[in-house]
Amino acid sequence: MSATLFRLIARMYLGVFALALVGVVLIYLVADFGDRLNVFLNHPVAHVAELYWYKALMTTHQLAPAAMLLAAGATVSVLRKRAEWTAIQALGGSRWTVVTPVLVTALAVAGCLIVFDELVVTRAGEKVDVLMVHRFGRWGDYGFFYFPKQWFRVGDHIVHVRGATEDSGRLRDVTLYRLRNGFQLDARIDADALESRGGEAWVLFGARVRRFEADGSSALSLSPEYAFTMPGSDARTFRIRQGRPEQMPLADLQAQQVIRARVGLPVERFSLAMHNRFAYPLLGVAAALLAMSLALRPARRGHLTLALIEGLLVSLALFTFMLMAKALVLGERISPAAAAWTPIVGLVVLGFGLWGWAEGQLRPSARR
Repeated sequence: MSATLFRLIARMYLGVFALALVGVVLIYLVADFGDRLNVFLNHPVAHVAELYWYKALMTTHQLAPAAMLLAAGATVSVLRKRAEWTAIQALGGSRWTVVTPVLVTALAVAGCLIVFDELVVTRAGEKVDVLMVHRFGRWGDYGFFYFPKQWFRVGDHIVHVRGATEDSGRLRDVTLYRLRNGFQLDARIDADALESRGGEAWVLFGARVRRFEADGSSALSLSPEYAFTMPGSDARTFRIRQGRPEQMPLADLQAQQVIRARVGLPVERFSLAMHNRFAYPLLGVAAALLAMSLALRPARRGHLTLALIEGLLVSLALFTFMLMAKALVLGERISPAAAAWTPIVGLVVLGFGLWGWAEGQLRPSARR
């Protein structure tokens, strides 16, 4: 393949991608602003502008795969409309002559999106949540993600935390339930604070210990410092970070899965967020392959409008599937890895299947 032709198609794809991305982001932001206009009426323009700056960063990442899909179909349509695809074929070029520069460019864009998500979008998303609550009084599902988790289980110990967690890791206003065999309550300890002493060693301050015997009797004792061990724990056990998993850096996502699993909290949402950190941008690459397979059909005319309609329909189907997959993951029906990577596999198979059908490789009549 000519390097000049490769650069020409790659630049064309990048230009169309940038135009498509700006277009879909602006449409989304305008629609979102119109939907929330009554919320912003009594607030300074600077506050609204700041909110929508961070929303624009988030939306750019969210809609980039759709823009990659639209740009791929549009690029092929432009080549066909200008008869450049016919010229490429006349010079001995194949489908790969067009597909390769688009896929290589799309892969580079996907890599940039992964870095952009890690360094920018994670912070912008949290900023949007904070601004909506503290400046505009709209909570949404803020409480579900940002209010502290209060119940934890580690082995035979159940911990209920009602107070704040200090920067040092000390937990305030704690109740510890210790279980015996058969899930029977062995002791309840109410304390002013709980603090790690390293490893599996812990201490409760201002402890009020009530022990329960097998015959149903109980005894109460007081202890300024009650030391005990909690097998399976360490100093990080209760350091649960609040926030949306999608807005956490990869290091925090990995750490939170380990910590939450130890204390009996669900980790499916965090695992799905980690897989999607890589799978979601790559979804745009697979979608671009499908768009080009549709646009390169032999009997298809190179109309840009048709390419955009096909791209929008595929995007709608993909987002619907992703929402369903996320619900199945949270319901523990499928694994997070399957939910994140199955759409990519499906798009690649479908894209090459359409390619093979167009080439006659999958049609028995064509092979004969």
